[in-house]
Amino acid sequence: MKKNKICLIMKNNQGWTGGAEYIKNILFSFSYLEINDRKKVELHLISFENKNFNKSLEKYYDYLHTYDNLSPLFISKLFKQKRFNKLKEFIFTFLTVLRWKMNFVFPFPNYLSCLGINSALWIPDFQHHYLEKFFSNKEIQYRNYKFKKIVRNSSLLVLSSKDSRKDLNKFYQKENKKVFVLNFRANLNRLWLKENPEQTIKKYHLPEKFFLISNQFWKHKNHLLVFKALDYLKNQKNIKPIIVFTGKLFYGDDSYGKEIIAEIKKLNINNQIFILGLIPKKDQFLLMRKSIAIIQPSLFEGWSTIVEESRSIGKNIILSDLDVHKEQNFSRSIFFQRNSYEDLALKISYAFEKFRPGPNINEENLFAKKHKILMQNFAKRFLLLSNIK
Repeated sequence: MKKNKICLIMKNNQGWTGGAEYIKNILFSFSYLEINDRKKVELHLISFENKNFNKSLEKYYDYLHTYDNLSPLFISKLFKQKRFNKLKEFIFTFLTVLRWKMNFVFPFPNYLSCLGINSALWIPDFQHHYLEKFFSNKEIQYRNYKFKKIVRNSSLLVLSSKDSRKDLNKFYQKENKKVFVLNFRANLNRLWLKENPEQTIKKYHLPEKFFLISNQFWKHKNHLLVFKALDYLKNQKNIKPIIVFTGKLFYGDDSYGKEIIAEIKKLNINNQIFILGLIPKKDQFLLMRKSIAIIQPSLFEGWSTIVEESRSIGKNIILSDLDVHKEQNFSRSIFFQRNSYEDLALKISYAFEKFRPGPNINEENLFAKKHKILMQNFAKRFLLLSNIK
């Protein structure tokens, strides 16, 4: 039986974990396929992550390709220099794909189409066109250059939502380009559903009742609006909910992290805020199960991972009224006006009164069954993508 050889590429990006999570979720989705369907696929992973990271994924791929496979001739002093990382990654990928005679490579430009090898490139979102104030002129110019290059170098483009497809049509010329919308899903580790979140609560010294926000601390994630909503509830309604935040607070330019800390102190809501930083995925998931509800206040998304994670166990989520959030169409969504802290405060107050802390085992099991079908369909959609000529 001739197998469909699919190659996924995972790059190391410390500042943006979303890209790696996207590829991981594609990997995970193939484990949900029926056994006979999975046997028809030979799944390769090219990874530039560390060995421990690769080992945690080893049961999901058939073959792993890393720099460890390179010959001494290739790893010359020249290619050991950081400034040649992109070139080294490209050459390694190119040679690996040729050697193993892959059928489809993702994400990768269509340089191999003349050899009968399909490929596609992915654009996560177009937020810099809408939130220019959060980007420097240099960053905007770079993103425009990068996306124009992606459009130019690929006959097949992958987007995560219909909302992104609308933006592609609006901002970029795409004559003779094929566009494939692939709504990704988030993997559900069923073993974590069997664990008691109470140990995790104790680990981080958290109270019994809290909301959870799991976003990186970037400006477009809209954390400051959440603080204003807490201030409003405290002073106008005498309601003092606790909110737990996960995600990296400080990056290379730590000015926004400092702004976050300053705003918390200014509003005197220190005792209502727990900032945990980057924590293990398992811990984050157990906190999600335990929480009253998730809050996703973002001003822009391509397709929200936290919405998909909430969907997998039926967790209530308070969402900004983005078109893409509505497109995700999760039944447990509560929408608020994205620029109104008063409306957010109203929705937090409602959830604080109406919902109890989790976990709700019956609800989780019910939605976990639905999630299995969603993941199977996700893998099948990706297989459709891999066969587009």
